[in-house]
Amino acid sequence: KSASDQPDPSKKLEQPQSSSAAVIVSTRQRGNSLLPHMRNVVITYRDDILPDYVLGANTCALFLSLKYHRLNPDYIYERLRELGKGYTVRILLILVDIPDSATCIQELTKVALLSSLTLMLAWSPVEAARYLEAFKIYENKPPEVLQGFKDTSYQGHLHGFLTSIRGVNKTDVARLKSEFGTVKDIIEADKGKLSALLVLGEESREDIRFAQTTLQKLLKTETIKLT
Repeated sequence: KSASDQPDPSKKLEQPQSSSAAVIVSTRQRGNSLLPHMRNVVITYRDDILPDYVLGANTCALFLSLKYHRLNPDYIYERLRELGKGYTVRILLILVDIPDSATCIQELTKVALLSSLTLMLAWSPVEAARYLEAFKIYENKPPEVLQGFKDTSYQGHLHGFLTSIRGVNKTDVARLKSEFGTVKDIIEADKGKLSALLVLGEESREDIRFAQTTLQKLLKTETIKLT
């Protein structure tokens, strides 16, 4: 882009407020392949904003494709200098469109950490569009909506504890409950019987041994009660 297309850093631009329905998109993003896939939000173009996308009163996003980053490695650093410290939630949305991406992603992860950015990786324009839509749609939603339903019953705790072990799924939980009955019985069960029942690999068996040992200590100190 020519110099005339770039924001004048000497002018202090007001942080635009995204309306309740619209995502404000910088005109420099026209032609981005993700835009046709943003069908669940309204899009408004402006040529006077510093980020690529304004997703809320305090939320913005910069977009970068790795293919472009390889050809123009200084681009993202220039954009971050322009953006300054504006916005509370600052997203760096990366389109992974090159085969050997590990080195680039590692570099940009460090950039994100040092610049207080939330790094989001998308492997297609459709996925990238969904991320932007999600940030906008959930802008004013309460935390409970994002967290989803949390089962605080005994069965919920049992399922959460057992599925945290590598290789243990919902079917395994049902099998263990049928065989042993309670978490306490599972903790005190013979390790060989557990391994045979679940047909687990060595790493998962180590996870079970660690979980059993830890919970046995907690049971002895009465920190928890699992019956």
